This record gives sequence, C-alpha cells and structure tokens, in this order.
Amino acid sequence: MRTNIYFLLHSILLVTYFGCRNSEKEKTSFPDYLQNTSWIIRSGGLIMQDGEKKYDLFPKDTTLIFSYYAVDFLDEKKFVSYDSWECGNDCFTTVYGRYYFTEADQIKMKIDSTSTSGTCQAPTQIFNPAKEMTFDIVHQGQQLQLIKK
Repeated sequence: MRTNIYFLLHSILLVTYFGCRNSEKEKTSFPDYLQNTSWIIRSGGLIMQDGEKKYDLFPKDTTLIFSYYAVDFLDEKKFVSYDSWECGNDCFTTVYGRYYFTEADQIKMKIDSTSTSGTCQAPTQIFNPAKEMTFDIVHQGQQLQLIKK
C-alpha cells in the first residue's frame, strides 16, 4: 500500500514538472516593450524561419508607405508578420506566431502557421511543433533591428 501511494505521488510530481516546464520557460520577468506595437520592415521581408538574418524595423505610425512588409506584436505575446501591396501584386502572405523575451534585448519567436490570400491562395500551413527562431534586438533611436542568432 505504501509503495502504491509513493508511486502515485511520485508520478504526479513528474507529470506536473515535465508538463509545466515549457510554459514556465516562456514566462520571463523581462519588460515587453514590443507589446501592442506595429512596425514596417524596411529590409528583410516577412519574418519567417527560413527568412533573412537581419530585419530593420521602423515604427509603422511614422512611416507612410503603400507597399510594405510589416510585423505587429499583439497582446498575449502573439505576433503577425504580413505584406501589403498597393497595386499589381495580389498575392498576400501572413505569418502567425508567438514571442517571448529570453533576455532584456533578445526574443524567441515561434511560428505557428502561415496563410496566403489573393491570387495565390493555398491551404494554411500549421507547424506542430512550432518553428522557432531567436533574435537579438538592437535599438537605434526609434528603430529596431532584429538579428537572427
């Protein structure tokens, strides 16, 4: 009887530890200064795992551009990277994912899915497990640079 109770308690502790370990890793005490911000990507294109090594970001509200790549850091640690074209290109791609800070100026981004719309419609790609990337963040005035590690 005592062995069964020990085994049961030990099993509960192991399941709790390993089941909660990944979500605890994403909870950090670093301030999230990206939350609820929108950025134009001046160089680098869509933020994707097989994308560029460096992305130059400018605040979206201060930039007037009609054709662009962008990234929005939403609340609840989610991001959306997308493109917008004024005329002539009717194929649009959107990348959905999550992010969290691993250091004060470093984020890990996880791509959950990509979708296309317009003339290049295709089924949504869902990544399970999510594709991961880590970026160092370099501040340059109001601009940011994401450099892939």
